[in-house]
Amino acid sequence: MRIVLYTGKGGVGKTCVSAAAALAAARRGQRTVVMSSDRAHSLGDAFQVDLGPNPISVAPNLDALEIDPGSEIEEHWGEIQDYMRRLLTSQGGDAIRADEVAMLPGLEELCTLLRLKDFWDQGTYDALVVDCAPTGATLRLLSLPEVFGWYMRRLFHLERAAVGVLRPTAGWVLPFPLPPDDFYAAIQALYCRLLDVAALLQDPVSSGVRLVTIPEQMAVEETKRALTEFSLYGMCVEQVVINRVMPDEVTDPYLEATKAVQRRWMKQIREDFSPLPIEQAKLFAGEIAGLEALRQLAEHLFGDADPMAALRSEPPVRIEETDGACRLIVDLQFAARGEVELMQHGDELVLEIGSSRRNLLLPRGLARMRATRARIEDGSLVVEFVKDEGVAKPL
Repeated sequence: MRIVLYTGKGGVGKTCVSAAAALAAARRGQRTVVMSSDRAHSLGDAFQVDLGPNPISVAPNLDALEIDPGSEIEEHWGEIQDYMRRLLTSQGGDAIRADEVAMLPGLEELCTLLRLKDFWDQGTYDALVVDCAPTGATLRLLSLPEVFGWYMRRLFHLERAAVGVLRPTAGWVLPFPLPPDDFYAAIQALYCRLLDVAALLQDPVSSGVRLVTIPEQMAVEETKRALTEFSLYGMCVEQVVINRVMPDEVTDPYLEATKAVQRRWMKQIREDFSPLPIEQAKLFAGEIAGLEALRQLAEHLFGDADPMAALRSEPPVRIEETDGACRLIVDLQFAARGEVELMQHGDELVLEIGSSRRNLLLPRGLARMRATRARIEDGSLVVEFVKDEGVAKPL
């Protein structure tokens, strides 16, 4: 099985491209499922069918679904939500409001990650296409394993131990219930599953991210930022899709200025994003909705090519060893030297690029070394490590 995630700025047509890719894979004989992780679901509109949280057949070899966070949370994290309900009602909240507030920030995104892993483990399908939310929400989604890991490494065990000490007398002292053991067991199990998801999404053989854009300035600039941030989190961006390109046969004088703008930005995209593979789809005369329209888009985009094929083999974050030293390489195609800040804290390397920050957990061998130098070289951040027991300092 292989996973392809499509994302991009809102309104660039990523849902239609996702649906077309899934249809193309299914028409090649691959057992395919396409799912939407966008709260404002439009995947069902693309296929012109009503979709729910369970896969239904929309074409031969092709199933589709739209994630329902409520049912997913009830299934996977009943213990967590039960405690949140009891905590909120103990403070005077009514049951209906407690149910609403118990939907903690980030839980909806976690639903998508767990459902993705479920499909992988079940082995029912050969191909999984994800119609992701717009870029910002997708970045939050894919960074959740990292954020959750930070909490687990720093706070989880301390918090659980403190609750264990307080529990015998808490009923007499505290005006709210403490989390039960089942609550912490559920969090621990959730963390283990998220580690598996992170490993899956950071393997370019198993999965890849494809950025959909249009030849306009705001969309292109957001696509640049997205490439940098996905790379920072170890996700392999393997293709850029330029959508809604006005075809040459359109000769109306009213649209000449628009075509000139598109030509300029298409040239810029090909220069800036090289050597990434770049595909383009024309602006169709009619609306892209229904199987026939999606089939036409699929043939236009992919032809006879496999839409699920891995387009890159090298992960964006990797380690190279040379003569007893090590180099950590992070592909950051659009990052300038002044935008990158680093700090090493024991087994963590803190990377900051503009407003983005990643606490990168170093492998055990690398954690025993000290980062001594960092530089931007040929579109990559290169951090050099040497064997040294000294105190880490800002780079």
